[in-house]
Amino acid sequence: MSTYDHHECHLACAFACSSFEQATVLSLDGKGDGRSVTAALATRNGGLAPFISVDSAHSLGRLWWAASDYAGLPGHHAAGKTMALAAYGEPRYLDALLCHWVAGRDGSFRFEPPPHKPLLFRQVAQLVDWMTTLAGMRAEPGRPNQAHCDIAASVQRLTELVVEHVVSAAIALTGIREVCLAGGVALNGLANHRLIAEGHVDALFVPPCTDDRGLAIGAAALAAMRLGEPVRPVSRFSAFLGPLPTVLGPTIGERPADLFGQVAKRLRNGHVIGWFEGRDELGPRALGHRSIFASPVPVHMRDRINLEIKRRESFRPFGCSILREAVADWFLCDEDSPYMLRIVPVRPERRSTIPAVLHHDGTSRLHTVCSTSEPSLAALLKRLVELGHPPLLLNTSFNGPGQPIVHTPDEALECARTLGLDALVVEDRLTSLKEST
Repeated sequence: MSTYDHHECHLACAFACSSFEQATVLSLDGKGDGRSVTAALATRNGGLAPFISVDSAHSLGRLWWAASDYAGLPGHHAAGKTMALAAYGEPRYLDALLCHWVAGRDGSFRFEPPPHKPLLFRQVAQLVDWMTTLAGMRAEPGRPNQAHCDIAASVQRLTELVVEHVVSAAIALTGIREVCLAGGVALNGLANHRLIAEGHVDALFVPPCTDDRGLAIGAAALAAMRLGEPVRPVSRFSAFLGPLPTVLGPTIGERPADLFGQVAKRLRNGHVIGWFEGRDELGPRALGHRSIFASPVPVHMRDRINLEIKRRESFRPFGCSILREAVADWFLCDEDSPYMLRIVPVRPERRSTIPAVLHHDGTSRLHTVCSTSEPSLAALLKRLVELGHPPLLLNTSFNGPGQPIVHTPDEALECARTLGLDALVVEDRLTSLKEST
């Protein structure tokens, strides 16, 4: 049995799923096999040639874990929630963090602890105590205040600076400005967008399974490389890799003559609709196969879905799915974001139109939709446009609080009823769960 290094699996996954013939590839993670960061030159014929390595003692992931615990959002998987808090804060404590960050010319870095706390950046509990001393009282679970938002904003800005440092140094060494990112830190959509918007890279690819869900793909790619099998570029990697759904039971709805038209009218009228189509998507983002859709136009929609349906913290934002050709009209960018891993500023003149997907800092997490790769969702968005609706929808994962994403049609129907959705679409069938308005 062969075993493969954690970070090399991340690197191989990102490069194997990309369209690049060669790339500067980076794994930015909490920890794995003793490291938190690895960078490599990747080529289709030569495989991976790592050249930057950062010890796991110096981990952005651990810093986010501590900031989450400090904000009353315990667990290292809560970093996404804490990142949402950052939009409500100011990076008031960035200088205090920068005092401990030492950047190497070769792209490496370290967090230098004070002499009286040599394990400060190695232990989450010590980091939480340090943040408490720095900014004030630690939060009760689920009740962050302004100090916690400011700590989150400070860690967010530091993350952007560290990522820019490592990526820029790696590019200087390879001379290749096509970049792949992987690892849990690559879920940071703000940092990803800054790399492109500020010209640090010419092209950026982040796979939908950039966290540890992609390790198996990376291991398979490394095995192929070891056997001399070519790992060819992919024009567009499909995230829809789950099994095909089981045969639909008789209780799953009816087949309307104009499915997209009926659903578009319901969405425009404020309905919240579960959408189940084809194979499950890979990765942590809802990409239109296991999604809950709603119009972003009603002001109350964000609170309804956060508090009544998903039953989660009110400060958490929602991403949106938008027709690719409409991106530049609504956002301050005009690039693909097929896996919802970029957070992009909404055009100022458009912000009041789509409040349910607008975060506190004027951004939204962007999922671009093309007719070739997602024909059903694209068709639904086009029908909405015909009704005078914006070319985008609020899109969140199809699951209840603390539950896995729905996997079968029967699970979708049970979940939709439990959550109080207005309707459910399973393939070409529509089930009304409440009176139509």
